[in-house]
Amino acid sequence: MARPSFAFIAVAGIATLASAVWFFGYRRMPACTGDGRYMSTVQQCRAYGLGAELCASAVEKARALVAKVAPRTDASFDCEVRFSECFAGADGRFTPAPSFCLAPGSAEPREVRYLEYESDRLNRKKTREIRID
Repeated sequence: MARPSFAFIAVAGIATLASAVWFFGYRRMPACTGDGRYMSTVQQCRAYGLGAELCASAVEKARALVAKVAPRTDASFDCEVRFSECFAGADGRFTPAPSFCLAPGSAEPREVRYLEYESDRLNRKKTREIRID
């Protein structure tokens, strides 16, 4: 049986390592690396100099996405105990408020996420970011 050459094993190892570094680096690279901005409200969006109509549309799209996948509660208090901020949906239930990245010239929110409180072993509250896109 022929043994694989050392050069082949070295090249395969380097290619695997380069692929892993590229994959994890690209996957963790924020969408707002260029001129994009993180925001969660129309006022924050307007503060970046974007139009009111574009801002309102982006916030509504982010909220609609979160309303589909995030947990909802019947009471505002219950929502705010579990999440950092909440908004009332069309059905009257409360959903965690999203933050998102908006790139210039785009009305599509990217990197939509919300913050959820969790407790550690010492029962201290910490926030955990839930990314949904």
